[in-house]
Amino acid sequence: MSFAKTETFSEMAMASLFFPRNLGKLHSFLFFCSFLLCLSVTATDTLLPGQDISGNKTLISPNQVFELGFFKTGGSSSANYYLGIWFRDDPYQKSIWVANREYPIPDSSGVLAIRYDGNLVINDRRLIPVLVNPVMLANSNGTHATLLDSGNFVLVDGESNSVVWESFFYPSDTLLPGMRLGWFNLGTDKLRDQFLVSWQTPSVPSTGSFALGLNKNNRTELRVWHTEVSREIGYWDGRRFKFLYNSSLDDYNFSYVNSIDEIYFTFANRRNDSISWFVLTPLGEIQAFTMIGKEISMVYSPICENISSSSATNCFIEQPLSCGNGNNFSKIEGAMLNPTVFNESDHLGISDCEMMCRTNCSCTGFASYRDDGTGCVFYYEDISSIVDHIGRGNATIFIRGNATKTADQDPRRSGSGKKRLLWVIGIIPVVILLIFVAMFISRGKCSTWLVAAWKENRTSTNRSLELFLQQLGSARGSSNSTSRLDSFRKRDHELPILSFSCVTTSTNNFSPANKLGEGGFGPVYKGTLLGHEFAVKRLSRKSGQGIEEFKNEVQLISKLQHRNLVKLLGCCIEREEKILIYEYMANKSLDSFLFDPNKKQLLDLRKRVSIIEGIAQGLLYLHKYSRLRIIHRDLKTSNILLDDDMNPKISDFGMARIFGENEVRGRTNKVVGTYGYMSPEYAVHGLFSTMSDVFSFGVIMLEIVSGRRNTTFSSLDHSLNLLGYAWELWCSSCGIELIDPLLADTSSVSKLLLCLHIALLCVQERPENRPSMSDIVTALSNEHADLPPPKKPAFSAHIDFCNSLHQQDCSTNDVSYSVLEAR
Repeated sequence: MSFAKTETFSEMAMASLFFPRNLGKLHSFLFFCSFLLCLSVTATDTLLPGQDISGNKTLISPNQVFELGFFKTGGSSSANYYLGIWFRDDPYQKSIWVANREYPIPDSSGVLAIRYDGNLVINDRRLIPVLVNPVMLANSNGTHATLLDSGNFVLVDGESNSVVWESFFYPSDTLLPGMRLGWFNLGTDKLRDQFLVSWQTPSVPSTGSFALGLNKNNRTELRVWHTEVSREIGYWDGRRFKFLYNSSLDDYNFSYVNSIDEIYFTFANRRNDSISWFVLTPLGEIQAFTMIGKEISMVYSPICENISSSSATNCFIEQPLSCGNGNNFSKIEGAMLNPTVFNESDHLGISDCEMMCRTNCSCTGFASYRDDGTGCVFYYEDISSIVDHIGRGNATIFIRGNATKTADQDPRRSGSGKKRLLWVIGIIPVVILLIFVAMFISRGKCSTWLVAAWKENRTSTNRSLELFLQQLGSARGSSNSTSRLDSFRKRDHELPILSFSCVTTSTNNFSPANKLGEGGFGPVYKGTLLGHEFAVKRLSRKSGQGIEEFKNEVQLISKLQHRNLVKLLGCCIEREEKILIYEYMANKSLDSFLFDPNKKQLLDLRKRVSIIEGIAQGLLYLHKYSRLRIIHRDLKTSNILLDDDMNPKISDFGMARIFGENEVRGRTNKVVGTYGYMSPEYAVHGLFSTMSDVFSFGVIMLEIVSGRRNTTFSSLDHSLNLLGYAWELWCSSCGIELIDPLLADTSSVSKLLLCLHIALLCVQERPENRPSMSDIVTALSNEHADLPPPKKPAFSAHIDFCNSLHQQDCSTNDVSYSVLEAR
């Protein structure tokens, strides 16, 4: 080996001073060093406030295992961009986690950043922010996000160094080592179900048709759901996981955890020189992948053959043709043994237990542990050990095979034959009676119609009830097969129509104890069905709202799907009743907090700003992004409901109207709504448009910022209402005096002044001067925007106060923001 051409950096630099021919070599060397320096600077694993991920910028985990950034799908004319995580050495860069599956970006303008409140937000040129961590929000703005070598993307609170949110909580279609599938926060109102959902196609990460997770009714089972059909693929037998697939399980260490607050399935890799993971494909198949070094290979896993469990310890037969001891079960009475597997579900009867045990040859017996015959226990011991306990107790146990002879030969069971004989003697007269009744009914001319109508009504009722339960599950995070997919997909549902008896049962016959409140439309009650809670709005016969308003709300809101719109779950139109059933909002309406001296203390700055932004997003969806362009016409704080996490949801669409694409405004001779929130052109002339809702939104913003109600506000000095008072303070550069005293000590007054400025723009008298909801959403996300000065609000008193300052526009406040073009 020759070292003759080796030169140090200092030698090259010196040589360049005396030998110009070396200058080009030095320039090349310096360029190479600067390139390496840039790589070392940009290759980071952490996103800090003020930084962003956009274009080709990415995060790379410490050991360069995973990479996070934006990726593109589709061709040039149909391209979409998503934020995802992929193996850095994967040549195809197939994402194992996608943040915005339902919110693709139409171009390369996507930007991931940490917002002013410490939360992760994706923005693009449309300036419609998408929260990456909407359910688990940060409590402070001192956060940072890090991509770990496990593939987990975590948002960390810098002060407490605690994890606020992590991508492992919301997996996509890939199960990585350390990920968990199951149920968390059991026994609380924040129950979380973690499961996989397939891609729509191999190249489109939108949610597909298959889901993989633990079965709610038997949380020892792993199942794959396809709409309403599911298939068991594995179960925990108390000692190990057994799978339908005969894969090489030596590479995995499967675990099952069952505690008071969580039940989940997870796995780890046994080998240190490789990484293995599972993917739920768009066709519902489960593929296993392994990466050794930089080589990725798919592991083929054939379905287990129809053999006994003794010769395939990690396999089970999903639908065995015939087990060694047969597929029939014998009923015996004896002592209840300690079960191998325990299932607490209230929805499982003894027939369900038999079906579950029958489809698994490893199951040797089952029983129900409750007096009402619900709940299952399963045995995997030898049948002989169960038979030994015959006659030692009063429990009823079913064992695989024919154990009748054994039971009859036991002297302690000598009375069992007499019991069966008495049962047969008692049942025969009942059967004969039923036959005579059926023959009598069949002779009637209308009997066929009655039976058919009864069957049709029963089928329709059952179908509506089933659909309603699916809606409930989707709204409250249930794990039934349909809701798991519906929670990821926006699509229309047939609205369930429930019977009046079902509604009265769920509300305890409209008990006053279940009453949540009452408005001009009528009372609202809390209903409960199979553990699910919902709200029942019963339209009063004295209400000004009639059948048209009722039909209007049913037709409109049932077609809308947005996180800031209340979800309609069903209705009832029986016995001249007009009843609407909504998802249950634990914190009721915004006004119940905002104007209550005790509760309003719970609305700090962050929550108030979040509520304003949520209402704005809901209105933007109604005005621009829903398939039906909708004007609400009755927007007020009592129609803004708050869920468990204080997220706002717009409700009460009885007064709403649909606009066509080319319609700008409408007119009505019947002005409906609430004074104090109605725009002047609507209240006086019956003219309504999207700007009518903007006006109402501006009033709500003023109420949220000030903590005062517009309709009951009074000022001895100047103004008739809150709008006029806010205007006077703004003109005198004293806008800060309008802010709720509870927020006076906050360090982020500029955000509240921004909201005040936007609110005054919204309540301007002329509709054409008001900003659109798109402009408002943009301004709310840009604290340093330069907004135009507002003109006088509608319905404000003593407007000469500003005229005395020789100005029509008041713009003397210290805070200024970006220009909005009003429409």
